Parts: sequence; structure tokens; C-alpha cells
Amino acid sequence: MSTVSVDGAYAAGMTATDPASRVDAAPPADPASRVVRKDVARNRALLLAAADEVFTQRGVDATLDDIARHAGVGVATAYRHFENKQALLAAMFEDRLGKILQVMLDADALADPREAFETFVYGIAAMQAHDRGMREVMRTDHGIDRVSAIRDKVQPIAIRIVERARAAGILRPELETNDIPMVLWMTGAISDYAGPVSSDLWRRYLDLMLDGMLAESLPRRTISVPALDQNQLETAMHNWHSHRT
Repeated sequence: MSTVSVDGAYAAGMTATDPASRVDAAPPADPASRVVRKDVARNRALLLAAADEVFTQRGVDATLDDIARHAGVGVATAYRHFENKQALLAAMFEDRLGKILQVMLDADALADPREAFETFVYGIAAMQAHDRGMREVMRTDHGIDRVSAIRDKVQPIAIRIVERARAAGILRPELETNDIPMVLWMTGAISDYAGPVSSDLWRRYLDLMLDGMLAESLPRRTISVPALDQNQLETAMHNWHSHRT
């Protein structure tokens, strides 16, 4: 509880005629309590930073115990801040969806419909490429209500960007807004399995898929990222099989 809240509650309990109710009569904050509050804030910040790093590398399979160890705090401290991993996931998912929302708002503000569409798709694909936690956000909300609420804000923006591009003749007429999450899931899966051998491989296949989404009258894209060689392909296949077993 903050000092302001404590002082406010103290003052509210006094009568108007009680001299102790004067603001200048309130006792000074206990220095020891200020130290405790700073430690609490510091530990929470450490846990959130550790969770961000662990979820980025390992996704949501990481446990609260794993995150506590990564943060350098005790497991009991972690559970004092977050009752379970779900509570920590909520904080992480909200942060990531907030970043997705900002990318989409920035794209929607662009005047050129094609630039807006490509900034939207590429921006989110780039964010999830190196962040397993972000890829989890793209796939499921894990039953977290606040995450669902942010997603409800995102959908109308996506519809607006796609409809604007379609009206400008940028997109093939068959493309639907709900095709975009499928494309992003596919590029996310490429990062899951092939990312360790080619971190930018997702760009190759997003370029190829974008060519399929854009109107036939538009020039084809330059594919700048090479395909995997045979050894890389076998490593990616091994990663895929390892994940399934």
C-alpha cells in the first residue's frame, strides 16, 4: 500500500475537530517501511524482467520457479507477487498485446494503403520472430480475460487496414482479414523450428505469401533470404519432431 493511501485512510478515521486530523500532524513515514516498499517494487520488477526473458526464450512452458531462479529471488518471493504462473502470464501477455496494438495503430495512421498493410503484417511478424512469448500471444489467450479485451480492440484496426488496402486494389479480392492470423501463425512456426538455424527465414516465406496476397497487377517481391540448405532443413525437421514427442 502506498504512503498516500495509508495517510488518507488515517486522516479519514479522525473527526474534523481532532487536532491529529491536520495534515501537518501526520507522523512521518517509517524509514524502515520505505525500504521494505522499495524492496517489494524491486523484486516485482526483477520478476517481470526475468519473465520477459524466459518467456521470450522458452515460451509459456517455463514455470514460476524457473522465473524466480532467473530473477535471482526466492520462490516464496515470486509467489508473494504472483499467486501462480497464470497471473504472471497475464502481465506478460498484456505487455505484448499492447505492443501489437501500437504497431497496428502506427500502420493504420499511414496514408498509403499498401504501406499500411505491409507495415502491419511485417511489424507483427518481426516482433514474434525472436520472441516465443509473443508467438504464444498470437496463438492463444490462455483464458486471460484482459488479454481477450485487448484483442477485441485489435480486430477492428486489422479490418480497417485490410479493407482500405482492398478498396485501393492492393489485395487480391479473395483475401479476408482472418487470413492474416493464419499467415502469422505459419511464420511463427517457421521461427519455432527453423529459427535456430536461420533466424530470418520467416522473412523468405512471408515475402512469398505476401506475393500471394497482393493483387496480380503488382510487381513481385524480391526474395532476399535464401532457402535452407539440406543440413539446415534436417535440423529444422529434427526440431519439429522433438517438439511433437
